[in-house]
Order: sequence, then structure tokens, then C-alpha cells
Amino acid sequence: MNLSRVFRFPPSLSKSLRTNFIYYFWDIGVWAFYTGTTASFLTIYAARCGATNAQIGFLTAAPAVVSLVLALPAGWLLKRYPPKIPTLWSCFGQRVLFIVYALLPWMFPAALQVKAILVLAVISAVPSTVVGISFTQLFIEAVPSEWRGVVVGTRNAIVAILQFVVTLIAGQILSRVAFPIGYQIIFVVGFFGGIMTVWALSHVQPIADSTKPANRPASARMRWTQPTITVPVRVFFRVVGLLFLFNLTNNMVAPLVPNLLVQTLNLSDAMISIGTALSSLLVFVVSLFIGRLIYRTDNRRATTLGAVLLAFNALALALAHDATLYLVSVVIGGIASGILNVAQYNYLLDNVPQEERATWLAWNVLIGNAAVLVGALGGPAIATLTGAPAALIFFGVLRLAVGLAIFRWG
Repeated sequence: MNLSRVFRFPPSLSKSLRTNFIYYFWDIGVWAFYTGTTASFLTIYAARCGATNAQIGFLTAAPAVVSLVLALPAGWLLKRYPPKIPTLWSCFGQRVLFIVYALLPWMFPAALQVKAILVLAVISAVPSTVVGISFTQLFIEAVPSEWRGVVVGTRNAIVAILQFVVTLIAGQILSRVAFPIGYQIIFVVGFFGGIMTVWALSHVQPIADSTKPANRPASARMRWTQPTITVPVRVFFRVVGLLFLFNLTNNMVAPLVPNLLVQTLNLSDAMISIGTALSSLLVFVVSLFIGRLIYRTDNRRATTLGAVLLAFNALALALAHDATLYLVSVVIGGIASGILNVAQYNYLLDNVPQEERATWLAWNVLIGNAAVLVGALGGPAIATLTGAPAALIFFGVLRLAVGLAIFRWG
């Protein structure tokens, strides 16, 4: 399939950049088969196997502990090597493990499957830590700053629309095929989607100097990214610190959602898949217009808007008693995710110092995983004391406060 015609690249775009963009689009396209299946339903599967809020929180927190230990040593090691080879090997090492999820019902009873999922999460955290550093470094070196917003926005649109379709199909499979075979089927699909990303990324090549403008797109006047400047280290850590607080609130909310949907709201797999698919569709729609939003604001202000919307997303979940407010929360969260998927990523990239990128990206991974660890353990702990609805309201207020802090001090 000739994606050059589909995306109508300008004739002036060099062949190397055209190739990089195409395979980054293939990468995210096949990744949608993972995000629309395994990533969307693994915690739901764990909840149906009897996992508690604490165990679901630990599913997120345990890999964060591994990454906290490995991030800085990995960053120190990776700065000695070009980013492509560690990206490919770490992606393969992480994603080949996805097939094990499909085999679990044949290997263990339900109670032990939850523990096995936790063990797999810890093991996969080792290559995942490397991916978090080397993939971003490869992206910086393979996509010029003038094109990053365009490429990120297009990738988000692709994954959103494909995930919308895949999630709906997965929901139908889960509704029509007996438990746990339906989950095994969609986990196999997720494995193939994950492993195919290695093929796509193998075609990406760093360019000579990705910090200089190259074949400036016609939309470059739209401020997808800030002009390339020397970023002080203190500015980088201020931005990473604010994003730490924001991601902390997100990871406090996430472990509470599966049991809220399964046990409190008693939603079916079909309804959950509709909600997930609707969120993906909204991300796609927002991705089509995100450039205009950032043109009128910038990445920092757009990140603020996304954070504020997520505050209302948590409030809607806290007040939900049936599918109605759940779907309201999905709409708000889908719009927020569509904004944040582009704005937050580029907000970070705008503020990464040009020298020793691997080191600074390792610091970002370390601090990001600290947010995952504290949030994933702290969220269920607070919910145990206050109840999930009160905890969600509290976390929503925190999201709002952090969003305003990004606007004021970011």
C-alpha cells in the first residue's frame, strides 16, 4: 500500500523522511491491534479472575519499581549506542511476552492467573524501560522538530480510528465466545499487533541532524513545536516535575476503574468495549483538529486544557451509578486524551536539553515511573479509606490543581 499517496507528502520531502514517516505510521497502526485488545481488556480480565483494586494497582506499580531501578543505568548505557538497535531488541523482548497472556487459562486456575499476570508485568518492565528511553531518542533523531507535531498528530489519528474498530470487534468476540476463550482470542490478536511493530521500526533511520528545520511543512506556521532553543536543565526538571504530579493523579485513578465498571456498575464486556471504542473515536476526531488548537494556544496551554478535562472525567466516574455517566466520562476522557496525546508529548520534547538526550530521557522515565508507582499504590490505598467515589472526587480536584499549575508555572 502506497502511504505516500494516502498522506499526500509534499514533493520536496526527502525520501529518507518520507520512509521514516510511513513506517512510524505503520508502527502505530499495527500497535492499535494491541491497544484495542490486550491493553484495553487485560485489567478487565484480571478483575473477572478476582483481582482486587490493590492487585490491579500493583499490576501498574510493580513495573514502575523495576523501571525506577533500571532507568538511570539504562540511560547511561544507551548514550553509548545509536538508539535504533536497543529500540528493536527491547521492543521484541517486551512484545514477545504478550503471547503468554493468551496461554494463561491453559496453565493456571483463575486465582493463580492474576499472580502470573503480575509476574509477567514485572518481567516485561525490563525491556519496557529501555523502550521508554531509546524509542523517544530514535524519534527525536528520525523526525525533525518541524515535523514532530504533524507526525505525532497523524499517528494518534491512525491509532485512534483503528483502535475504535478493533475494540468494537473485540467486544463482540467477548460477548459471543465463552469465557475465557474470548479473551484468549483477543490476546493472540494483541500479540501479533505488538510483534509487528518491530518490523515497522526496523525501517526507521536517524537523519543527519533532526534539530534543524528540514523540508518545512506547509503547516509549520501552526505551532506544533516551539523553535529549537537551548533549554536550561532547570526548565526541563520543572516541566518534568509538573508532569510527574499530573501523571501521579492519572495513576491514582486508573486502578480504581476496572472494578468500578465490573463490580459496582455491573457493566458487560460489550458495554465496556463500546465505551473504549467511543473514546478512541473521539481521540481520532480531536487529532484531526489538534493542530488548530495548538496554533491558537501552544503545547503547554493545550496540556493544561487536557488536564482540566480529565478532572471532570474523574468527577463523572465518581458520580456514576449506571452506564449513563460512564459514557459521559468516556466522552470527556476521549476529548482530553486526544489533546494530551499530542500536546503533552510535544510539551516534554520542547523542553528536553539537546545535549546528552539519553540521560535526560532516562531522568524523565525515572520520574515518570515514580508517578506510576506512587499513584498505583496510593490510589487504591486512599480508596480503601474513603471509598472509591470520594477518592475519585479527590483525585479530580488534584488533576484540576495540577493543570492550573502547569498553566501558571509550566
